[in-house]
Amino acid sequence: MSDVSERAHVLHEKMLESPSSTLFNQQELQDLLQITKPVELLNLAQELINRKLVKLVKQGDELKFQAVSVAEANKITKMTDDEAMIYSYIEDSGREGIWTKTIRARTNLHQHVVVKCLKSLENQRYIKSIKSVKHPTRKIYMLYNLQPSIELTGGPWFTDSELDTEFIDSLLTVIWRFAASKTYPTAFQTTEDSNPVQSSYPSNHTGFVNLDTIMEFITSNKITNVDLVINDIKSLCDVLVYDDKLELIIHTTDTYKATWQSVLEAGSGRPYEDKANKDVINEKFREVLKPKSFSIFEHYSVLPEVEEADTTYLDAWFQT
Repeated sequence: MSDVSERAHVLHEKMLESPSSTLFNQQELQDLLQITKPVELLNLAQELINRKLVKLVKQGDELKFQAVSVAEANKITKMTDDEAMIYSYIEDSGREGIWTKTIRARTNLHQHVVVKCLKSLENQRYIKSIKSVKHPTRKIYMLYNLQPSIELTGGPWFTDSELDTEFIDSLLTVIWRFAASKTYPTAFQTTEDSNPVQSSYPSNHTGFVNLDTIMEFITSNKITNVDLVINDIKSLCDVLVYDDKLELIIHTTDTYKATWQSVLEAGSGRPYEDKANKDVINEKFREVLKPKSFSIFEHYSVLPEVEEADTTYLDAWFQT
């Protein structure tokens, strides 16, 4: 920064003390150096703008000033005018990126010039091209050091713009198994001395699972190296609810229990179910539950013994 004055250097340093996204109006810049004359500030700001250390940003109807780091400024000064203009539009697009067609429309440059500049910037690792799950045929560019937004990548469920069903299925299995082990702590054991009627809720039952405990389980056990948030876990739990593998606990919005049917479908819990049926349902009860044939014309076999006057037959009913 030897090509700017000492006062301009101090102003730039004070601007950099704030977050890089901070926008300053004229009065705020004057207050940084206790400048009373606006013309003095404008001269200092022009020095920094010429050196690419400050850029003008329009916010509403007002022009504001934003500091640029020395490294970023040096990078921009080495670009051609066309490259710098294209780079500025890509920078403004942030994590959403910008489509090449939009770049051509905004810069009003020939397609050949745009392609050449983009290739040069990409080779210097100033920008990178990314794929969008919403628009897979579009070529979108963003700054090299930024991570694409979820709207572009599809979140953790997409790999190279393709839905990673194997990854999703594995997480669904892990979450269900964790929830089931908390809901039915002994259902996955085969000990003969366990009480089958109490298999789902033994005396040491600790409760169900909520989104926070599921997240903690996945994180602490390093189930995946993909960064997940609570909403991602909620989405997976919703899928398990739709599949009748989890149930939302009444009067809660984030607490779940596994369904007994899902435990049986997974091949667990059978010893308890079979043993319980043998202990609880005796032969007499089975006889009662057996389906029996029935005919409305065999009224004499089902009606109790009552006085004739108290009995109404169908033919009498039809005549009324």
